[in-house]
Amino acid sequence: MRTTITIAIVLGVVVGVAGRLALRGNAGSSEKDAAAAAARFDASADQVAANGTVEPARPEMALRPQTAGAITRLLVRENEQVAAGAVLAELSNETQKAQVLQARAKRDSALANLAKLRNGALPEEKNVAAAEEQSCKVAYDAACGELDRALAGGNSVSRQEMATQRTSKLRAKAGWDKAKAQLELVRRGPREEDVAAARSQADAAEADLKFAEAELAKTSLKAPIGGCVLQIFAEAGEAASPTSPQPVLILADLSHRRVRAFVEELDVARVTAGQQAVVTADGLSGKSFAGKVATVLPRMGKRAPQSDTPGEYKDMYYREVLIDLDDANELPLNLRVQVRIPGKQ
Repeated sequence: MRTTITIAIVLGVVVGVAGRLALRGNAGSSEKDAAAAAARFDASADQVAANGTVEPARPEMALRPQTAGAITRLLVRENEQVAAGAVLAELSNETQKAQVLQARAKRDSALANLAKLRNGALPEEKNVAAAEEQSCKVAYDAACGELDRALAGGNSVSRQEMATQRTSKLRAKAGWDKAKAQLELVRRGPREEDVAAARSQADAAEADLKFAEAELAKTSLKAPIGGCVLQIFAEAGEAASPTSPQPVLILADLSHRRVRAFVEELDVARVTAGQQAVVTADGLSGKSFAGKVATVLPRMGKRAPQSDTPGEYKDMYYREVLIDLDDANELPLNLRVQVRIPGKQ
């Protein structure tokens, strides 16, 4: 920028701020601080002037749902403050809710089966198995006695009766062996591989439940950060999806303001992080806002707001500089402003 233009701008701002303070002797501390910061900029000093725009504390967020569906409810209004994680809108989700219920039932059944295997048989079941084994033993002893009596009878016992007694003994022996094996199985508990298989089924059911819950969560549009709802573009009943050309709403963190200034390529070496800055706007005559250079981006570009003033260069390269403002919540977002930074010597 030319030195004459810069000096004129600085003198005009300083005079305007001084006149405003003279008319308002009881002005707030924030305006006094900003005026003091402006006064520190000596008109004869080498300064960097740049255009910029007002931004929120973090870039605006255009929010869309993670799945496609019809919007059933909008739970916020424009200019409303919301907390991080708050539900902003809901999509139709009856199918997803049913899938969650189904998956939860399967998970509970699998967990119950696993617990049953791990716990083993109940004491009552063990008592029943022991009683069955004892009953089968008694039946076998009785069959053995009947066969012994038949053998002792000699020729008085027919071959058919003898065969029947032998068959009864074999059946009783088989029943007793089965009862003994069942009792041993009940006392020993389940096999490790059975427990491992049941555990795998329970894990798979748990994974299916988490997947169903995740699909249900996608039907709720939540605030990723705490902030202010700047603008709502959708209404209840409209369709929305992750690829919709227009978002459901725009959210921004308005805890403080910052300015994205665009420093011309001839001045880039004279601006570093930590330098003081003063911001003014054409629509706020007599006001200035103090700030500090927070970040100097490491690349150049052609994107910059145009002030449409005579003689403004259109083919200049710029370096973006982020300036944190001390107290400037009254500044609307995207307002075009002018920035002055004392040049680095």
